[in-house]
Amino acid sequence: MKSQKIKIAIVDNKAIFRESLRRLVEKEPDLGVVADAELNLDGIKKVGKHKPDVILMNRNEPFTDGLQDTKIVISKFPDTKVIILSMPSERTVAATLCEAWVCHNLCKNCSTEEIFAAIRKELPQGWGREKP
Repeated sequence: MKSQKIKIAIVDNKAIFRESLRRLVEKEPDLGVVADAELNLDGIKKVGKHKPDVILMNRNEPFTDGLQDTKIVISKFPDTKVIILSMPSERTVAATLCEAWVCHNLCKNCSTEEIFAAIRKELPQGWGREKP
């Protein structure tokens, strides 16, 4: 049976970050990017349209509060897991709220291995891998 890829949406106001992360994600055989957006509100709309399994969302974007946007995603799309990407100085606040909202928080200066591990951890065991 063919394996199913984990569908990912990337939301960040820095194009270079989004594009670089997309390229790295797409090298992973069990991961695929289905949408990306510059702003969180556009990202939320794309979650509704593309139904990703995981959204990587910027904590600090210029026009909205990333944590409030996370709360919107969790309430409107409970099947989409949220991973907040934050700067080191924002990590404590984001981590506290993630615990309350059952999402994951990563520092933007983490390794790609940490991002991929978090994505895979957020989904049920065996998702994105061959089913027997």
